[in-house]
Amino acid sequence: MNPAHDQSPKGPEKKGSHRPSRTTLSPASVEAIGRFVRILARCGGKPPDIAQAVRRAAVEIPTSWTARAGRITPEMEYAPHLLTRWFSEAAYLDPFGKPRPLPFEGASGSVAALVRGVDPRFDPRAVLDYLIRSGAIRRQGRRYIPRFRGLVIQGTRGPDYFHALRMFTLHNLTNMLATLEHNLLVKPPARWWFTRFTENRQFPVREREALDKYVARLGKDMIYRLDAYMLRREVSRRPGEPTMRVGVGVHRWEEDRRTNLKGSGRRGSKSAPGK
Repeated sequence: MNPAHDQSPKGPEKKGSHRPSRTTLSPASVEAIGRFVRILARCGGKPPDIAQAVRRAAVEIPTSWTARAGRITPEMEYAPHLLTRWFSEAAYLDPFGKPRPLPFEGASGSVAALVRGVDPRFDPRAVLDYLIRSGAIRRQGRRYIPRFRGLVIQGTRGPDYFHALRMFTLHNLTNMLATLEHNLLVKPPARWWFTRFTENRQFPVREREALDKYVARLGKDMIYRLDAYMLRREVSRRPGEPTMRVGVGVHRWEEDRRTNLKGSGRRGSKSAPGK
């Protein structure tokens, strides 16, 4: 138990005991740390050993890494969903099914109406400015048109780049850990959350760029299909029906080449289902 939350009536606080202090960690960061630690424990790690390893990793982090941390606005988090609706809903499509240029103002068929359809609390101008700065939307005369169905972070730069990348990285990390932790703890009749992977231990380094392009092509198509599927379910929900936040992600990984034992004799590939 965290001493800072100990409510037992044992008299004055002893010297050297912990007191609550301000933290730079967001709630999502705290959640990610908690899930990560619990997963390590479920996989056999002892709490003292886990704590020691976490402390050792933390002291090696340069202070410059946190120097540019800043506030993340709701507009940044929900901007991708706005693009999904722009690419999917008939009111925002041309006769060929492509997103049509929209004026900023208007009760319907406008950027402002699109933003209010996602969340009426958002400032349409702030959302539009953010999407323009991120390169997701461009101006076409007095109208605006999206360049991509999703918000592309890689390869872009600008005043919001670091904050957006930090937000989506933390968001994805927390969700991946949530899936792993759920699947470690779930018991029938509850269902496992889908997870699958494939790996190859002798993949040529020279082919890594080709693999990236292949994964990007397949993954983008799958994500767009899932995005459209979830939107159809969203717009067909019943009035007052309970809703929840769900998502599906795709990622590629590779081992740290510094730890790769050259000529280790490992061969072949394997694929495995998640649980």
